[in-house]
Amino acid sequence: MKLRAWMSVLLAAELMILAACNQTESTPSGSGKLYLTTQGDTKVSTYDVNLGDGTVTLNSTQQDTGTTPNSIALTPAGDALFVANRGDNTITSYAVGSDGTLSAGSTATTGSTPRAMAIDSSGALLFVANETSNDVSIFSISGTTLALVNTVPVGGTPVGIAASPTASFLYVTNSADNTVSTFSFGSSGALTALSLPVATGTAPVACVVSVDGKYLYVANSGSNNVSAYTIASDGTLTNIDGSPFSAGLGPSAMAVSPAGLYLYVVDQHSNQVSSYKIGDMTGVLTATTPPTTSTGTTPVWIAVHPSGTWVYVANVGSSDISALRIKTTGALGIGTPVVSTGPQPSALIMK
Repeated sequence: MKLRAWMSVLLAAELMILAACNQTESTPSGSGKLYLTTQGDTKVSTYDVNLGDGTVTLNSTQQDTGTTPNSIALTPAGDALFVANRGDNTITSYAVGSDGTLSAGSTATTGSTPRAMAIDSSGALLFVANETSNDVSIFSISGTTLALVNTVPVGGTPVGIAASPTASFLYVTNSADNTVSTFSFGSSGALTALSLPVATGTAPVACVVSVDGKYLYVANSGSNNVSAYTIASDGTLTNIDGSPFSAGLGPSAMAVSPAGLYLYVVDQHSNQVSSYKIGDMTGVLTATTPPTTSTGTTPVWIAVHPSGTWVYVANVGSSDISALRIKTTGALGIGTPVVSTGPQPSALIMK
């Protein structure tokens, strides 16, 4: 009887494991929204997302942007969308309805050649990295209205920016200086430098903070690698052992999975996405198997759906979107066929 009882326990445990595995690998259901900017027709478009098969379908909602839109940001509440237009130095804003559709808001003027944006975790502040004026513009957010509250000089050619999701820290990559600047910020938008800029690889163009706020990752487009740093309790950075980590050619954009387990890096010049497992206690990056997945031509932007099941990539060279399925290992698999878009898609975000 004891042997039979023990075998029953083992069988029950095995069935529980199999059920868990099947649940993880099951086809997701539901829907979402994808917002995409296109430079060729100066539009921001709304797409409906089918989470079952990853397909995206153009919604009837399209709004005008400024000239050469190249960055996009969504408030944490998901009720306001912002687009940076590097051609005319503006930020255009849009209200996001309960059904996900967009309506035009207002337009604000920023510094010269805005390249990237970040919103703090409270949704009260918008930070804009301005490439040719070498500064960061800080705006307060009230619905879709932006009010300039501060402009702070930074290093040479700031092109990437990231706000911590867990603390009041801001990081800016300086492409010409090969550094990343570190700041703390107050509720009024005042920035305080925490240290001298920290060295990166060559031509850093993008940065992202891990979900738990412990690590910062910087994509170095000139040296084809990713620098990794531990974020101390005071916001300062320390290089992680083994950093920088190899990437493809011209890494230019990054995204972290919603659970914080994986990092995805767009390799613009090799038309692929590199995938990494983030070390739980160390922040060390380990390539998944397989380590890369092909995209369209000249990928420039990446976003992960909040469900953690699909990755979408904007390919400016082939004017389409790649939909990539996240496997249980964190690696990416080719999902649905690429979706043609308007001319020169430049940035996208998910809801």
